[in-house]
Amino acid sequence: MNIGGGAGAVLGTASGIENLAASLAARLGGSIGTYMQQLRPASFRGMPFVSLGGSASFGRRNELHEYAKRDEPWSEDLGRAARRFQVVGYLVGDDVIQKREVMIRQIETQDSGELIHASYGRRTVNVNNFSVIERWDKARYFELRFDFIESGASLFPSSSSAGTSLIAAAVSKLGLSAAADFASKVLSQLQYGAAVVGMAVSTALTWYTTAKNLVGDARNLIGLVFDLPGSFGRFAGSATVPTFSNYPSAPTPATTTTADLIAQATRARTAVSVASSTLAAAASSLDSTSTDAFATAARGVASALLAASPNPADGIRLLSALAVFSPAAPTTSSTIGMAMEVMQSACGDLFRRAAIGAVATAASTYKPTSADDAATVRDTVVALIDSEIEIAGNQGDDSTYGALRSLRSAVIQDLNSRGAGLAAIKTFVIKANLPALVLAQRLYRDPARADELVAQANPVHPAFMPSSFKALSS
Repeated sequence: MNIGGGAGAVLGTASGIENLAASLAARLGGSIGTYMQQLRPASFRGMPFVSLGGSASFGRRNELHEYAKRDEPWSEDLGRAARRFQVVGYLVGDDVIQKREVMIRQIETQDSGELIHASYGRRTVNVNNFSVIERWDKARYFELRFDFIESGASLFPSSSSAGTSLIAAAVSKLGLSAAADFASKVLSQLQYGAAVVGMAVSTALTWYTTAKNLVGDARNLIGLVFDLPGSFGRFAGSATVPTFSNYPSAPTPATTTTADLIAQATRARTAVSVASSTLAAAASSLDSTSTDAFATAARGVASALLAASPNPADGIRLLSALAVFSPAAPTTSSTIGMAMEVMQSACGDLFRRAAIGAVATAASTYKPTSADDAATVRDTVVALIDSEIEIAGNQGDDSTYGALRSLRSAVIQDLNSRGAGLAAIKTFVIKANLPALVLAQRLYRDPARADELVAQANPVHPAFMPSSFKALSS
């Protein structure tokens, strides 16, 4: 038997297969060495090992629904299934025992780690199972079996941003609807001339004068310096009254001075005055083509007053006065007098709805300090909206009625979701007048929250807290 000839035939066949594979790879746009070059050295948490192979599983998560008397089931797609990687590898060498111990420590480390798979590349995974196989006839060689499952970041939905966008959309819809209802009421009344336009001017004057007075409110001015950096005691200045909300507002820069705040207040007052002048000009030139400009100017006054408020809480308080605006009805019963009354009522409706939109915007940026605080703000804003919903319904303003209902739902959803993540207010009864530090440690296991208790309970002195006070429950 010619062994050499047989071996030569085998080698020739192998060479032919290799040449065929190379030719095929070249036709497909690659080379026979491309696959091997793509493979990566395997490791887990930086600990290398040799990969022998493995398997991976992919797919979708499906919930199968089977119904009585129905042959075909319905498979509900619940999203992509978790990707799993089963890897077989080995460690080898005189120090294989030490390598195995290092690998075990990496496997038992908490949380996810990085797997470099030979063909799938870098993956963030958790280890479901790991086993080591030792064989007496294979010294210096430990076989490894891994069961990995992909791991993603721990992410939770942000309800505040979603709520804010819902409110913004509802406020925009309310502005358009209020403008449309205003136009439908006054277009037929403008034919009666200057007296009707004069009523719009007079009503606008009363409303924006109220706004200009509100921007100079004493509490509004005090609010400007409340966040001024420095030690002003616990009755003025947030340096000693820290924010304990889960939604803290941006702190005032340390370089801010009283002069800066005075300039800020001056600019805010000027903006309200400019917006008021714009509304006055729109009212004096009101005609069938300028009702939209008049409605836009009304919203501009409300927005300027909101921007002039030191914080959303003051914005809600100040704008609430504009949101209940109700001009006195004319006493005349003539045809022109009735037209003037329609104009006055329509202007009042438009102004209130502009203010309500601004109140809702302020509520969307308000930072509640507790679940009770969020509920209080929610009820305040919803009460204003409910009152206007009743007016719109009685007047047949269907477009505005629907917009107000949408705004009401958005405000409730936003403040309920944000308040749900906050602690409630609880009444604590203590048998002795203890220091705030002691109570903070006893109630919260955190003495750093002593200033929070002082801000809530408002004691005569922090060393002698009242025996009964309200504070966050946790």
